[in-house]
Amino acid sequence: MPFPPRPIDSTLHGATDYTVGATLLTAFPKLAGIDGTRSAGQIRIAAAIHTGYSTVTDYPLGLVKAIPFKIHLAIDAIGALALAATPFVTGQYKKRTDQWVPHVALCLFELGSLAMTDPTGKGDFHGDVEAVREANTEDPRAKIYDGPPAVRAATA
Repeated sequence: MPFPPRPIDSTLHGATDYTVGATLLTAFPKLAGIDGTRSAGQIRIAAAIHTGYSTVTDYPLGLVKAIPFKIHLAIDAIGALALAATPFVTGQYKKRTDQWVPHVALCLFELGSLAMTDPTGKGDFHGDVEAVREANTEDPRAKIYDGPPAVRAATA
């Protein structure tokens, strides 16, 4: 059975890494209603670590190309599972659901992102590249209606 399409290439994965990392560090704890809690701190630490190793990943948005992309994806999976396990290991899950649900939700988001990411970094696109190239060579003026003008100049 073939794998489902994996449309996320390494560039889009990198953009997601930085965008989600910045969101988790800044706005997410407040939006999730956990700002100032131990859970918020754990999520911020996980986001900082994730953003940190993203900067040293060998993909188009990496600053220092030290970690191979496939290793980055493996670290993503381990980090997602570790984040989901954190409130259960620390006992926070006993306090309130808002102390563990964000961790589990972020884990599921990360695993979903990983399931859609092509580990080769190329992305699994099924577009008709030749049709796009052909359309790009056409003269756009040929598709414009050549009848009388819709607006006439004002007479003075």
